[in-house]
Amino acid sequence: MAALVRFVKRLRFRRFPRPGHSAAFRQEVTGLVPFSLSRPFFSNVRLCGVATEQRTLVKDEGNTAVRAKQALQFDWALNKLDSSVRRTGRITKTLLFKIFHDICRTGYPSGNQALLLLRSCGSLLPEMHLPERTELAHRIWDKLQELGAVYDVSHYNALLKVYLQNEHKFLPTDFLAKMESANVQPNRVTFQRLITAYCNDGDIEGASKILGFMKDKDLPITEAVFNSLVTGHARAGDMESAEGILNVMRGAGIEPGPDTYVALLNSYAEKGDIENLKQTLEKVEKTDASLMDRDLMQIIFSLAKSGYPQYIQDIVERMRHDRGYVPDAMNLCLALITQGLEETAFQVLKTFPTFQSENQNGEPLDCGNFFIRHCVNLEKPVDKLRQFCEGLKETNLHSAPFQFALYCTLDAKKEAMSVELMKIMQKAGLPVRPHYFWPILAQHQKEKNAQGTVEILKVMQNLNIEPDVETFANYVQSAFDNAEQARVQLEENGCLVNTVGYYASELRTEALNGHLDKVYSMLSSPENPLLDLSNFRGSLILGFKRSKDIDILVKITELLYKDERFCQSSSGPTEAIGYFLYNLIDSMSDSEVQAKEEQLRQYFHQLNKRDIVIPANLYRGIRNLLDAYHVPELIKDVIILVDEQDKLSDADLPKGAEAKIVALETKLAELKMENKSIGETLKQLILLLCETENLQKALELKAQYESDMAIGGYAALINLCCRHDNAEEALNLKQEVDRKDSSASLDTNKYLALVRVLAKHGKLEDAISILKEMKEKEIVLRDTTITSFFHILNVAALRGEADTVKKLHETIVNLGLAKPTANLCSPLITVTLDQGNIPAALDAIIDCHKRYNQMPRLHDVLCKLVEQGDTDLLQKAMDFVNQERGEMTMLYDLFFAFLHTGKYKEARKIIETPGLRARPGRLQWFADKCTATNQVEALENMVEMTQKLFECDRDQMYYYLMKYFKENNDWRKADAAWTKMQEENVIPRERTLRILAEILKSNGQEIPFEVPETWYEDTSTSSSVAQRGQTRIPDLPVDSASDFQRRLLKLSKKNNIQEALEVFHEAEKKGLLLGLAVYSSFINALLSHGLLEEAMDVKSKVETRIKGFTLNDAANSLLIITQVRRDNLKDGVAVLKEMLQTNQVPSQLAIARLIQALGLKGDVEQIQSLEKLMGNMPQSINLSKMLFVNNLVLAHIKSGNIDAAVQYVEPLYIPSENSQQQLTSMSYVFRKVMEGKCDEAVDKLSAMAERLANHFAVYTPVVDLFLQYINGDRTDDAKFILERCPAIAEQKRSLVSFITRTAQKAGQAHKILGLLDLIQDFPDKETAYAYLMKCYALDNNVVSAKALYEKVKEEKMVPDELFLKRLAGLLKNSGEPLSFTEPPESFKFYAEKLKREKAAGSSDED
Repeated sequence: MAALVRFVKRLRFRRFPRPGHSAAFRQEVTGLVPFSLSRPFFSNVRLCGVATEQRTLVKDEGNTAVRAKQALQFDWALNKLDSSVRRTGRITKTLLFKIFHDICRTGYPSGNQALLLLRSCGSLLPEMHLPERTELAHRIWDKLQELGAVYDVSHYNALLKVYLQNEHKFLPTDFLAKMESANVQPNRVTFQRLITAYCNDGDIEGASKILGFMKDKDLPITEAVFNSLVTGHARAGDMESAEGILNVMRGAGIEPGPDTYVALLNSYAEKGDIENLKQTLEKVEKTDASLMDRDLMQIIFSLAKSGYPQYIQDIVERMRHDRGYVPDAMNLCLALITQGLEETAFQVLKTFPTFQSENQNGEPLDCGNFFIRHCVNLEKPVDKLRQFCEGLKETNLHSAPFQFALYCTLDAKKEAMSVELMKIMQKAGLPVRPHYFWPILAQHQKEKNAQGTVEILKVMQNLNIEPDVETFANYVQSAFDNAEQARVQLEENGCLVNTVGYYASELRTEALNGHLDKVYSMLSSPENPLLDLSNFRGSLILGFKRSKDIDILVKITELLYKDERFCQSSSGPTEAIGYFLYNLIDSMSDSEVQAKEEQLRQYFHQLNKRDIVIPANLYRGIRNLLDAYHVPELIKDVIILVDEQDKLSDADLPKGAEAKIVALETKLAELKMENKSIGETLKQLILLLCETENLQKALELKAQYESDMAIGGYAALINLCCRHDNAEEALNLKQEVDRKDSSASLDTNKYLALVRVLAKHGKLEDAISILKEMKEKEIVLRDTTITSFFHILNVAALRGEADTVKKLHETIVNLGLAKPTANLCSPLITVTLDQGNIPAALDAIIDCHKRYNQMPRLHDVLCKLVEQGDTDLLQKAMDFVNQERGEMTMLYDLFFAFLHTGKYKEARKIIETPGLRARPGRLQWFADKCTATNQVEALENMVEMTQKLFECDRDQMYYYLMKYFKENNDWRKADAAWTKMQEENVIPRERTLRILAEILKSNGQEIPFEVPETWYEDTSTSSSVAQRGQTRIPDLPVDSASDFQRRLLKLSKKNNIQEALEVFHEAEKKGLLLGLAVYSSFINALLSHGLLEEAMDVKSKVETRIKGFTLNDAANSLLIITQVRRDNLKDGVAVLKEMLQTNQVPSQLAIARLIQALGLKGDVEQIQSLEKLMGNMPQSINLSKMLFVNNLVLAHIKSGNIDAAVQYVEPLYIPSENSQQQLTSMSYVFRKVMEGKCDEAVDKLSAMAERLANHFAVYTPVVDLFLQYINGDRTDDAKFILERCPAIAEQKRSLVSFITRTAQKAGQAHKILGLLDLIQDFPDKETAYAYLMKCYALDNNVVSAKALYEKVKEEKMVPDELFLKRLAGLLKNSGEPLSFTEPPESFKFYAEKLKREKAAGSSDED
C-alpha cells in the first residue's frame, strides 16, 4: 500500500487548464425570483417576479447553451424553493445549500441570486440554531463576493434583516462604516433596521440619533420605526413610554396596526405581565386591528423564551385556527425545539386540528413526524422522546410514533438513542425485529468494528431477539477476519451461535470464501440442524464457480441430492438440484463457461455416475443457456442427467427418430437391392443419425455406402464429429470431401466448428488451412462469425496455448476475415494474463497497439499490477498510455484500476488531479462493469469520489447507482443514495426520480417526493386525464399568482388548451404576473396544437409585462414548424435566423421541415443562405448534410433549372483527394421528382447516376433510383437500369436494407418479389425469404407462405426459427397440418436470439 501511495505521488501529472477561467464562465445567469420579507417572525413569505437583469454579456457561442442549461436548472430549484415556502412557510438547509452550490458552480452569480440566498438565512430556517444561520449568511456573503457578485444597498439591508431575525449582536456604526467603505449609500430601510437593532438592545439613545438623522434627511418615519421604539422602550425598562408610543403615532396621523400591537404584546410577554397582556388583547379585539394566529404565535414564542410557560395556555385558547395554521404552528414548534423549549412545542403540537389526523379515506394520518425528527436531530433526551411519543399515541395524533422515532435515530446514525428506544418499545409491548439493528450493524461492518458488532448482538440477546440468517451473513460475519474467529469471539462474549440462522450464515461465509471442504464437512455432520438448500444456494453457487476441485463439487451435490435434510419442499431433490445446476450455469458468463468447459463436462458425468437426475424442463433451460454461450457441445453431457421417467418432448428429440431410422434403413436396403439411386435416402438417414447424436452408426453407414455419399451428408458428419470433439475423424471427412469435389464448400458454422476442434487438438496448420479455404471460397461472414472467431481464440487462450492464439489471430486478420477489434485482440493478452505473467501481458498490449492500434484488457493488466504493488511496471504502463492516448486517458485508466482493486485512497488522489474533466463515456463503462460484476462498493466509491470532478453529471452518476439497486432490489441503499443526493444538492432528472420511485414502491415503501408526471399520454387515456384535470383543478384556490401558475402549467401539460387559455385570460384580467417557465410551457402547448395566432397573442402580452422576454429554443422550433404548415416560409426563415443570431439551438425537425418546404418552393438562394449561416451547427445536432444537398437539388429542379441541379450534385459524389465526407442517399430527390411526374428531371438524374456508377464506381445514386422504381411499381424502368448497371445487384447492404424497411408494412410482398425476380442471384436470399415470410404473415397469405416454404426446400436452404414460427402460426390459424417441427420456444425468444446474434459482433472496445 505504501508503495502505491508513493507511486501516485511521483506520477508526472500535468496541471490541466482550469475551465472556470474563461470569460464565458464569468458571465452571470439571469432570471431570478427573490423573497420579500414583511414580518419579523413566522411571516407568510411570498415570492414576487423580478424582470431579467440586462447586462452586457461577452459573446461566446461555445458556452451559450451551457449557460442556458444552468439557468433552466436554477429555475427548477427556485420553483422547488417557492413551493416549499408556500406550502410550509420555511425551507430546509439542504435545499438552500443545493441552490447555493449550484450558483457557485456556475461561476457567475447575479445580484438577484445573492439577494435570494441572503434573505433565506433568517427565520425561514427554524431548524437551525441562530448563530449557525448567521454564520451561513456570512459564508454566502463572502463566497459570492469572491465569485464576483456586486452588492448594492438591498443586499446590505437583507443582511441587516438576517441579523435582526437571528438576534445577532453587532455595532450599527461598524455596519455603516462597512457600507461606506464599499461605496454603498444607506437608504430609509437601512436606517429603519438600524433603529430596530438599537431598540432590540434597549438603546433608545442610539435609536434617537438615527431617528434624528432621518428627520434631517426628510426621510418618512413609518409604522415600522414606531414598532421598534415600542420594543426599545420596553427593553429599556420604560413600559410607560412604550405604551405612550401608540398615542404619539396617533398624533402623527398613523393609526396603530396589528404589528404595533404585536410589538407591545411581545413586550408584556417578555416581562411576564399577563394582566396587561390580556387587557391589551381584549382592547385589540374591539378595534379594527385584528390579530391573526401567526401574531399570537409570536407572543407564545416570547412567553416561552422569557420563562413564562404557565401563561401559554391562555394564548393557545385564543387561536382561531385560520387557514394556514398548521404550517405556521409547525414552524413555531421547530423554532421552540431549536431554542430548547420542546415542552412548549409539544403543547402547541397538541392544538393541531383533529380533522388533520385523517385522510380522505378515513385512515389515520400521522401528525408530528417533523416534531420527532427534529428532537432526534438535536439529540433530545430519550426520556423526553418517550414522553412525546406516548403523548402522540394517547392523543391519536400518530399511529406509530415509537417506530418513526426509531427510524429517525437509525437514519441519523445515533446508536445509543436507537438501542434505548428499542428497549422502551419492547417494554411497551411493541415488536422489535432483527432488521431494526441492520443500520447499526452495517456501520460497524463498514468500520470493521468487531467489538461493536458483538455489543449489538448482546443487546439483541438481552432483548430476546434472535438474529436471523440475513443478519448473521450480511452484517456479522463480514465484521470478522474469518468464520472461525467470528465463532470464537462470539462464544467468548456469551453470544448464542448454536442456532439455525448462525449455522446458515457460516455455510454462506465458507462457501463465499471458497472453503468447500469446510462446507461439505458442515453439511455432512448429523449434529447440525435441518436447513433447506434455498437458504444458501446463492453463496454455494459462488463457491462452486471459484473451485477447481471436481471431487468436492460432486460430493456436495450428491449430499444435497440424497440427504433429505436439504430438500424439504414437496418437489423433492430432483427439482432442487435441477434448479441448482440451472442457476450455476446462469450465474456464469460465456467466457467462464468456455474456460471451464472440460471441468463442467467431468462434473456432469460424475453426477450421472452417482445416479443424480434432473427434470426435463430444467434441462431445456440449461440447454438454452449453453447454446447462448456458444458451447453446444456440453448439451449432450447435460442430457444424460434427464430423468428417464420425465420423457423429453418433441422439441428435445426428433419426432419418432428411432422409427424413422428403421424405416429409412429398410428403404435404403430395398433401393440397393433394386439397383436404384440411394443418394437422397442415404443423405436423409445420415442427417437423422446426426440429429440423434449417433456418430458411430453414422460413420459405419458412411463407410458402407461411401461411393454414394453426398456433400450434404459429409457436412453433417463433419459437424457431428466436431460436436463430439473428434478432430481426427472430422479432418479425414473434410479431406474426403476435397477429393470428391475440390470446389465444394461447407457453410460458415461448419468451417468454424472445424477450426475450433482442430485448434483444440493441436492441429494448428490444418486449422489455418481451413481459414485460408474460407477466404479463397469467399464464404459469407456474418456478425456472429466475428464473435465465433473471438470464442475460438479465447478458448485457446484460456488453455494457455500462446502460439495457437498468435498464429490463428494473425491468419484471421491478414486474410481479412475480421477486423482487429479490441475484443478480437483480447485473447492475445488473456493467454499470458491468466498464467500470471503480467510483464508479458503488458508487452502484448504494447505490441497490439503498434500492430492494430488497440489496447485490449489494459484495465485487467493494470488491476493486476496494482494488486501486486509493482510500481515500476505500473509506471511503464502509464508512460505508454500517456504517450499514445494522452494524459487524461492515462489518469482514468489508473483511477479505474485503483477502484477495481479497492485502493480507494489512491483512486481519490488520481481523480482530484487539478484540471481533470469528466469523461461520461469512460465513467459509464466502469459503472456498467461494476453492475455486471456486482461490485457495488467500487461503484459507490466512484460516485462519491467524482463529486467535485469538473463537468461531472452528478445526477447521471447517481442514476448508475439507482440502476444497480433496482436490479438487486435494494431499496435501503437506494433510499440512502437519495439522502446522499440531497446532501450533495444534486438536482435529479425525472428518470432518476422515477427509477427511485419504482424501487421504493415495489418494496412497499413511502415515496418521499412527488413522482414526475408524463407530459403526453396515450390517446386511450387522454379522455380520462382530461376528466381528472377538470375535476381536480377547480378545487384549487385562485387567489394568487402561484395558484394560477400551477393551474396553467398543469393544463398545458395535460393538453387542455381551451381551459388553459381561459386561465391565462383570467390571470391577465387580475393583473397577475406569472413565471417565465409557465409562460414558455403555455406557448409551447399552443404551438404544438397549431394555434399560431393565440401563441403570438400570448407572447405579445407577456413581452409588455416582462422586459426582455423571449421564446426558448423549444418554443421557437415549434413556431417554425407551425409557420411551415401555414406556408409562412418567410416568417419561418426570419425566426430561424433570429434564433441563430441569439445563440439558440433549433430542433432537427424544425430545420428539416423548413429546408424541405424551401426546396419544394424552389428557393435556392434561401437554402444556400441558411446553410452558410448555420455553419457547423448541423453536425452538433446530428443533422445530415444530405438535407441541404437533396433540397438544393430539388430547389434547382422546381425552379426549372435541371442542368444546374446536376452540375451541383454530381461533383459532390465524384471521389477526390480533398473529399471529406461520402454523400449518402438521394432517394428523397428521386421520390419527389417521380411524385411530381417530372420525367425530364428523372432522365437527366438517371444519366448522372449511370455516369457515376460506370466511370467512378459510385453506386449510391443509381441504387437509390433503382429502388425507387421498385417502390413505385415501375418494374420496366428498374429492369432497364439494372441491365445498364449490373453492379446494382452486388450492393447487398442497400438491397437488404430496402427489403427490411419494406417488410414493416402489410401489402408489400409484391415489391420484394419484384426485386428478387429482377435479381435472380440475390446476394442474401436467406434474409430476403425470411422477410418475405414476414410479409405473408402480415397479409395472412397462407398459400404464398406454403409456396415459399417449398421453394426454400427446393433450393436446399435452412430456414431460421422465425421463418418456421411465422409459417407455423399461419398454418395453425387456417387449420392446416404442419409438415415440419415447430420451434418450441416463443416468438419473442427467437426474435431476441436473432437480435443478440446481430449485436454480438459489435462489442464494446472498452
